[in-house]
Amino acid sequence: MTDGLPDFRDWSFLAHGSEDQRRAFATLSRHQPFNRLEGADSALAGTFPIDIAIDGSDLDILVAADPASFAPVLDAGFGQEQGYRRHLITVSDCPALVAAFTLDGLPVEIFVQDVPVGRQMGWRHMLVEARLLLLDPSLRPAIRALKQAGVKTEPAFARLLDLPGDPYQALLTLEAHNDTALIKLLSQRRSAMPKQG
Repeated sequence: MTDGLPDFRDWSFLAHGSEDQRRAFATLSRHQPFNRLEGADSALAGTFPIDIAIDGSDLDILVAADPASFAPVLDAGFGQEQGYRRHLITVSDCPALVAAFTLDGLPVEIFVQDVPVGRQMGWRHMLVEARLLLLDPSLRPAIRALKQAGVKTEPAFARLLDLPGDPYQALLTLEAHNDTALIKLLSQRRSAMPKQG
């Protein structure tokens, strides 16, 4: 589905992207956060890989590991970083460990859940969003504008696409859609937009 997407598992593609993506690449290259995760399955997700970051956006790192036992790994690897803090939360009825800190002035959030990275909500949302942006690049400035107005990423997509219900779940319903179905949804969005001029 949707040829043309980068291999999001290999964040080196950021080196050839937008100014924001190149900045993220430089920070990741300089500080090597993935090397501090003791071999746990991990990946960069969120707004930087799909180039919808705004000022204050996090570098989101997803980790597949047991939250109850991973805190010492995070403390050892990142405890010295500026603003480091961590806490336990519950997401989709599963415990998750979240650590936050700053590298080179960029906020970083590490999200640890005992779920394979490819099945974590943050990864699944990003892949759907990436497909939508590839099929309709005009979404990108509209999403950024909503984010700058304080709307979170998934609610911003749901609002632009007029998806009913919980925006996080609504976005996941698009996972199974083929490109033809997504293009139809996007064309309905465009036809419903007020005409300019």
